[in-house]
Amino acid sequence: MPAPDYALIDRLERELGIGQRARKKPMQTARPVCLIKDCDGTDTELRTWNGVLVMRIHEH
Repeated sequence: MPAPDYALIDRLERELGIGQRARKKPMQTARPVCLIKDCDGTDTELRTWNGVLVMRIHEH
């Protein structure tokens, strides 16, 4: 059985983001601005497996 190609495995892991630490602040996390005065809506954050913020949804 041939030996594993560690260089190829390392390159693929880097490309897919596997095994890397999640960045502390990958996206600016300022609170969204709602145009409704005294809005008591909720915010839902969608994140990747690594914890990177993808989208924030504000619901009234």
